[in-house]
Amino acid sequence: MDRTFGQELRRLRLRRSLSLGELAELVHYSKGHLSKIENGRVTPIAPLARACDSALSADGRLIALAATDTRPGPPPELPADTAWTQHLHPDGSGIIEISGSPGPPIVTYPAVAGFATDPIAGLAAVFDELRRLGRSTSPSMVLPMVAAQNHVATAAARRGSAGNRPLLLHAARTAEFAGWMAQECGNDIGAAWWTERAVDQAASAGDTSMASYALVRRAVLSLYRADSSATTGLTEQVLGDSAIDPRIRWLAALGAAQGYAIGADAANTMRALERAGELWDHVHRAGTDDPLGPAALHGRSLLIEAWCHYDLGNLEAAARLFASGMSAASGQSDRDRARFGTRQALVHAAMGDVDRACELIEPLLDVVRAVDSVTVRLDLHDFARTVGRFPDHPVVHRISTPLRDALNRR
Repeated sequence: MDRTFGQELRRLRLRRSLSLGELAELVHYSKGHLSKIENGRVTPIAPLARACDSALSADGRLIALAATDTRPGPPPELPADTAWTQHLHPDGSGIIEISGSPGPPIVTYPAVAGFATDPIAGLAAVFDELRRLGRSTSPSMVLPMVAAQNHVATAAARRGSAGNRPLLLHAARTAEFAGWMAQECGNDIGAAWWTERAVDQAASAGDTSMASYALVRRAVLSLYRADSSATTGLTEQVLGDSAIDPRIRWLAALGAAQGYAIGADAANTMRALERAGELWDHVHRAGTDDPLGPAALHGRSLLIEAWCHYDLGNLEAAARLFASGMSAASGQSDRDRARFGTRQALVHAAMGDVDRACELIEPLLDVVRAVDSVTVRLDLHDFARTVGRFPDHPVVHRISTPLRDALNRR
C-alpha cells in the first residue's frame, strides 16, 4: 500500500502492540520525536529508519520508505500571500508551517548548538539596529524580529555554559523592548507578558533593576488607561526605594507626575515634578552606556511637565513649556517627535489657536503614519476632535484628508 514512513511505522508498531514509549526504549530515540515522525511533522533519518526496521521486523520496508520520504519533492504551489505559522521551542528548534499545505512543515531547524566564540557582540549589534528601527518605523515591523532575538538568546543561554549570564541579560533587554513594541501596537496584554518575561530572565541572571523598571512600565500602561490611582501607586513604590537606580526613579517621578495630573491633583503633580528635577541631577552626572528606558533624555522633563499642565488645564503654561522642551530635545527620535509634537499641537488647538495648531501638526502627519503608534494616535484623535469644532476654518479643511489618513492607517 502507498504509505508514508510515519503511517507505516504506526501500523507496524500497533501490530506489535507496542506503545510509543516502548518503541522509544527499543530504538533509543525519544517518545516525542517518534510521535512527530508518525504524524509527519519530522522527516526520518537513515539511522532511525534502520533501528525501527530492525525492532519491528519490517524486512527493509521502513528503510525504503525513509529513503522515499527524505527525497525532496517539488515545492508546493501556493499564493505569495499565503499565511504561515512559526513554532518556536525552548531549545531553539522550530518549524514553519504553510496554512493549508499538506505534509510536513515547509521549514524545520534544529536546536541551538554550542558556539565557539561569544555571540553577544553580534546579537547586541543586531539589537541596536532593531532599537533604531523601533524609533522610526511601525512596531509591527520590529516586534517579530525582537521576539526572534529573545528566542535565540534564551535558547543559547539554556546551553548552560559559564557564559550564559550575559545572554540572559541580553534576552531580558530584548523582552523589555518587545513589551514596548507590543504596547505601541495596541496590545497591552502582550506588553505586560513581555515585561514579566524580561523580569524573570533578568532575575535568572542575578539582576534586580529590571524588576524595578517593570513597575514603571506597568505604570505607563495604567497611564494610557487613564488610571490615576494605579499609575501613582506603582511609581510611588519605586520612588520610595532609595536603593533603586536614580535613572529608574527619575522616570518613575515623571510617571507619577502624569498620574497625579490626570487625577487633577495639582499639588502632588508639582511635588513629583520637583522630585524628578532632583533626581535628574544624579542621572545627568552618572550617565550610563546602555540604559533602560528612552534613549533621548534632554528636554524630556520639560515635555512631560508641559503635558502635566495640559492635563491640569494650565494651557498657557503648557504651550510655553512645550516650546522650550521641543527646542531642548536634541536627538529626538521620530516616535518622540510624533508623540510630543502632536501634544504640542493639541495644546494650541485647545487654546483656540487653530492656525498654530495646524501649522505644528501638518508636517508631523507623515511621521505619525510612519511610526504607526497606537499611543500617539490617542493624542491625534483628541487633536482631530478639538479642531473639528472649527470645520469652516480653511487650514482645518486643508489638513482634513492627511489627518484622516494618519488616523486610519490601520
